[in-house]
Amino acid sequence: MAAVLHIDDDQLLHEVVKENLTEMGHEVHHAENGKIGVELALKLTPDLILMDMEMPVMTGFEATKALRDDGYDGVIAALTGTSKIKDLANAVLIGCDDYIPKPIGEDFKERVKAAMERGRMRDAPEGEALDDQLFDD
Repeated sequence: MAAVLHIDDDQLLHEVVKENLTEMGHEVHHAENGKIGVELALKLTPDLILMDMEMPVMTGFEATKALRDDGYDGVIAALTGTSKIKDLANAVLIGCDDYIPKPIGEDFKERVKAAMERGRMRDAPEGEALDDQLFDD
């Protein structure tokens, strides 16, 4: 089980995200804007942050930058409806590790698993073999 923080101003989407993540066995937290999300993330240090990029008060771009500047080194996945290459590239440049498109589809759970695995691979000591959970026999 992992701790996941969903930062998004869309309450209806949050309910869908929460349901999917709970089915996967994860502990789910929610913040309705980037400012609250940054505060909560630094307090909870979740394993994964699902970050909406367009929100009031503080955007996901601003929140991601603030988290990275404050030393948060967990996985941040941009959860966004944009398909503009420029926006996606900017999300990566400021510190997002992955991208999950909105509206969320049937592949949402697989995308969450992949984002978490990329984080595990990034954090593995150099040269250390990954465990068998990544590979089917």
